[in-house]
Amino acid sequence: MVNRISPTLQPSDSGGVPWRVILIQLAVLLGLLTFFKFYLPHRERAQASQAVADREQKIEDFFQNAVVEDTTHEISVPLNGSMAKRHPQSLRATLHVEEVEAQLGAPDQSTTDFRGGQHLTWVGSAHKLEAAFNAGRLYCLSHEDRKTSHGVMVFESIWSWHPY
Repeated sequence: MVNRISPTLQPSDSGGVPWRVILIQLAVLLGLLTFFKFYLPHRERAQASQAVADREQKIEDFFQNAVVEDTTHEISVPLNGSMAKRHPQSLRATLHVEEVEAQLGAPDQSTTDFRGGQHLTWVGSAHKLEAAFNAGRLYCLSHEDRKTSHGVMVFESIWSWHPY
């Protein structure tokens, strides 16, 4: 009887698995373990920090675009125990809720006051932005530094501007 099995496909004489196959399987297993144990958590942390940085940038860009500073007027405001001169700010335009959410994304907090006004809050890594709406139109922006809790409330009129 003639053996028609090619010499490279001959079963081993001992009936066991060749040691090279075991080493290849161990290398693949070690690679998968390393990927899941080290790379994925690192990638998730990097994506989370990038998302926080992007949100902070969106908050800052929105505030800069939504507010205009009136350089023709100066108001004395208390700042660190002394009085300082500042230029008041006002809203550039009264936006709708949908327009603000389109620019900033979904808010972190949403509340409704007793008169039906809606207050949406976006929290970034360094700043917090609260937008207050009456009948769906923006009437006040509060921009607060999360480290110092100092900020500014900006309304439609420069005379209602209020730093805190």
